[in-house]
Amino acid sequence: MGNTASAGPKITSQDKAILQLKLQRDKLHKSSLRIQTIIDRETQIAKQSVRQNNRKRAVLALRKKKYQQNLLETVGKQADTLEELINTIEFKLIEKDFIYGIEQGNQVLKQLNKEMSMEKVDKIMDDSEEGIRYQEELSDRLGELMSKSLEDEVDLELEQLEQQERSKQDVSTKLPDAVTNPLPEIETPQEQQPAQDEQHEQQPALLPA
Repeated sequence: MGNTASAGPKITSQDKAILQLKLQRDKLHKSSLRIQTIIDRETQIAKQSVRQNNRKRAVLALRKKKYQQNLLETVGKQADTLEELINTIEFKLIEKDFIYGIEQGNQVLKQLNKEMSMEKVDKIMDDSEEGIRYQEELSDRLGELMSKSLEDEVDLELEQLEQQERSKQDVSTKLPDAVTNPLPEIETPQEQQPAQDEQHEQQPALLPA
């Protein structure tokens, strides 16, 4: 009679897919929290480079930031799409596509995690030979990975940063300078000698008799 005991609920392929989706969402959330620190640092580098009139370095920092933001956004949208597929379509019809989508999302997250190094971010500011070589390699790689629309967004953000910096400089030049020259001294009137003293001083000395 013990053999007739009912087994537990069967785990379907759809249940496994939902679990995979939740795991990917958790990874995405953790990546978002971690990379925000990196993105903030890249923004600081871009602003500092604009102040130093180093446009090339500012562009590189903004491109790297935009690339990372786009990766996060892509994985997030993909997760939303896969969740809709689970809820609206017969799962067995799209199971292979779903699994492929999850795998692609995990690869993107793995790629994103490689970028989560503050040391690599600070290399953008490195003027050494090694740092310059890294910056050139990074620029070439971003050129292959980023679309024209993302590059246009970078140009727009750079223009905004430059405009903000010009506005700050205009304000500083319009502020009155601190008073550095001493105030002119006010002449005090000299005391007049009595008239008889003046007459005495004006009389020539008499020769002795």
